[in-house]
Amino acid sequence: MYKFADGNGGCYSAAAALGNSWTAGNCTAESAHNNAYGFDGGAKADKFSANLVFQHYNQAISVLNPLQGPQSQSGGAQLQSTENSIDTTYITGVNLISTDNTVYGIVTDNNAVMAAAKYSSEAFKVFAGYEYIWQNNPKNPLGVGASDQGGYIMSGVEDNNLDSEKLVNIWWTGAKYTYRKKTDAIFAWYQQRQNDFRLPPTCSTDPAIGNMRASYAGTLNEGSFYLDHHFTKRFDSFAGVAYSFVSGGLDIAIPHGPGVPFLSDNNLAPTVGSRFAF
Repeated sequence: MYKFADGNGGCYSAAAALGNSWTAGNCTAESAHNNAYGFDGGAKADKFSANLVFQHYNQAISVLNPLQGPQSQSGGAQLQSTENSIDTTYITGVNLISTDNTVYGIVTDNNAVMAAAKYSSEAFKVFAGYEYIWQNNPKNPLGVGASDQGGYIMSGVEDNNLDSEKLVNIWWTGAKYTYRKKTDAIFAWYQQRQNDFRLPPTCSTDPAIGNMRASYAGTLNEGSFYLDHHFTKRFDSFAGVAYSFVSGGLDIAIPHGPGVPFLSDNNLAPTVGSRFAF
């Protein structure tokens, strides 16, 4: 798989990123370098199958909650990039991009390797997988006005959000059991871990100290259970529950320092319903 670069790279000011005054004169148009490529290989033997995937993506954009972006700053002000998770370089003037109907995000160059396997019989299936992701600040920065997926424009961009390489480990496993071809029971468990990519590593694990950052090492765990019964070919009813809990840097709701943790570090999400398939 190969994706060619497309879209608009926006307007980037290297001088402003270094702390100098931002002006329209030192803001230069950037070209998009968001090409991507990947390789996928797999094999199947009897009831067992496995796949190995590698992917690389330049200028990947992680869109943040609006409260974490330019809307959280003082009136009319927005940020181009960050240093140690915050930069007070405000962008104003003729190149100002309105925050209405725009997005704010972090730009990184990403690599990922994923392995997944499945064992399948008539009534029982078992799944397992692991993914390793490493992220770095982009070699080619994006600027305000850059295009994102869905036709959105970026009114705020962070090109140097990472103090050092961010490493993410994700694993998951699950099982599905089908009883008499009409009832499915599914269980799954997921975990995500990230390293401490803040320099200097001055974060504290004690929320009372108030020095937590989203760049601190953290963990997310989630488990789910789901039941689905088919009364007819087109009508079924289902019920399920998911429980998740976070810690460390993944327990930060607003990342710009000092980080603001979530009101609760765990979440219980039940669901129940029926559906008719036409």
